[in-house]
This record gives sequence, structure tokens and C-alpha cells, in this order.
Amino acid sequence: MTFEKKADALAYERKVLEAKSSGVAVKPKHLRTTFLKWSEQWLNSKERRPGTQESYERNMRNHIQPEFGGSLLHRIEPADVQEWITRLRNKGLAARTIHLIYKTFRACINSAVRKRVIPFTPCVDIDLPEVKRKRIVPATREQVWALYEAMPMHSRALVMVGVGCGLRSGEALGLCLDAIDFEAGVLTVRRQVIKERSKAQLVDYNKTESSHGREVPLPAFTHRALLDHLDSNSVLVMADGAKVLFRSSRGNLFRRDAFYKTFKRALAVAGLPADFRFHDLRHSFASHALDQGVPESTVQLYMGHASAEELKGTYHHQVKGAAARDRKALETVFFTEARDVAIPDAVDVDDEEAA
Repeated sequence: MTFEKKADALAYERKVLEAKSSGVAVKPKHLRTTFLKWSEQWLNSKERRPGTQESYERNMRNHIQPEFGGSLLHRIEPADVQEWITRLRNKGLAARTIHLIYKTFRACINSAVRKRVIPFTPCVDIDLPEVKRKRIVPATREQVWALYEAMPMHSRALVMVGVGCGLRSGEALGLCLDAIDFEAGVLTVRRQVIKERSKAQLVDYNKTESSHGREVPLPAFTHRALLDHLDSNSVLVMADGAKVLFRSSRGNLFRRDAFYKTFKRALAVAGLPADFRFHDLRHSFASHALDQGVPESTVQLYMGHASAEELKGTYHHQVKGAAARDRKALETVFFTEARDVAIPDAVDVDDEEAA
């Protein structure tokens, strides 16, 4: 193997020595492998869920390959990765978005390490922006109905599906007639709508095993909203005979990004916070179910969570009005009879200096 520059030869020698010292054998041909070549090979190396594959391809195309595509894979150092993360932050990308982009990059790099294309990963001690978890505030009855009224007629029942059954947006948009047992009051999650190659696709559910085929309760208000929807809207019949309940204004499958635009406009009309998401309806379902005493293990099944820890880590908050309601229950702990307490016009509090 020959090199045009002495520096290249020395770099090669250093890599070989480092590889030998760590017990990793690296073939010389891999020292000419660019990140672009490896990343393209990695993207096509295995079959992934459509949504995952599209996310990987989008992150590579928009943020990773423009940065590292021309670099030799073995020459990417932790400092290069850190500088790239800093540039992403300076562009104003959200912390969660940066984490997802980095996750794609790291998965690609880790694959190269496992295949011994490079001896070690540059993804070491990388400082990522902190993702601040959004405080979950369950929607109130008034907010839900205001949002329902603000939505277009052909999609307003989706609000009740979200808050009444706890479905994700893709699950709700992919809801078909054969998944609803109106007599038993049960809904079964079987399909979802995903975006693949910029087009909406109806697919059998493929998110997690715990999500597929799960049964969720169909409360009366969601039951009524779906019947009203079917009375005034026709279903979309797919090639396999599946009858999709919700269709766009053009009569096609709803694309989630298009639905979100409609949802955002309805938020403004209903007076809800601009950062309220359809997913917050799902959070509201879980929050109110737990508040009403439904066991955590049961709510976990309804939500399709893989573990109880996931449920507990998300729903540590209060439902509005719970404290006032629970006050009455607590009053019976120390008193056998409820007592009326006169509320004074003002309460005097003596200030006391600290010792």
C-alpha cells in the first residue's frame, strides 16, 4: 500500500498500531472508506420499519452526510463530532431533534465498529443539549369540547378517539371500521398511517408488540362521536377491503403532517396553547384513567407501553381538580362527620425571625 504524502503514511501507521494495541484487526482497504460510502451501505443493509428507515434517510440526507460525507471514516474524531453538534445547536434546531440526528449517526458508526471497518467509535463523551421534558397538563372537559367544535366536520371525531381511547395520531388516522365493536364498547388497534416517500400509507401495526392488537375501551362520548362521523362522512375503501374512517378533505388517507396543520388551526380557534399536541390527548386519556383508579398495569396495556416504568416515568402529575376532590376523602380520615368550617375574611400570619 502506497501513500502520496508522508503524513498519510504516518497516520496509517498510527491507526494500525492503535488497532493492534486494542486487539482489533483493521483491513487496509477500510482506511480508504468514506463516511458517505459506508452510510449508504448501512442504510441499505437491513430491513427496518418504514418510519424508522425514512427517519434515518432524512437525517442522513439533511444533516449528517453534508457534514461527514467526504471524510474518511477512520479519521472522524470525537472533536469533529462535538463541533458538528455545536453547529446544529447554533442553527436553532430543537434539542430533541439534535438527539434524534445524533442517534442516527451513532447507529451508523456503531455498525462500522461491529463490522471492524473502524477500530473504535468517535462517539465518546459527546455533549448533547438537554432535552427538557414537557410538563404534561391533562386537557379539561371544556378544552376537549372546544377543540372538538373547532375541528372540521370530517375530522373532529379524531379528538374524541385521542382522548377517549388513548390512540397515537397514526393509529387514529388508520382506524378502520373492522377495528370497532360498537356493541361491546371496545376498539382494537390493528393499523396505522405512516408517511413513506412523502405519501401516506396504511399498514398493519408495526410499532411494538405491546401496541399491536391491543384492546382499549370505547367510552360513550367517543362511541357517539364516531356514529355521528359515520352518519355524515363516507369511509375510504382500500384495495384490501379495509374501510378507513377518516379521510382528508380531498378524499385520501390523511397525511399526519397535513392533519397537524388542521389541528394547529383548531387550537387557535379553541383557545388552547399553541404547543398542545394531538399526543397530549393521549396523555390526557392516561392521566384521567389513573386518576379515576384504573390500575397502572391496565393503563399500561391500553397505552401499548412496553413496561410499567415507561408509564410511571411519564405520568407523575396532577389532574386539575383532583386536590379539591380528594380533600373530601381526606376529611373523613380524622373526623367521622363532615364539618363546616367558617372561612375568615383574612388570615393573619405572624412573622418570626429565624433563630
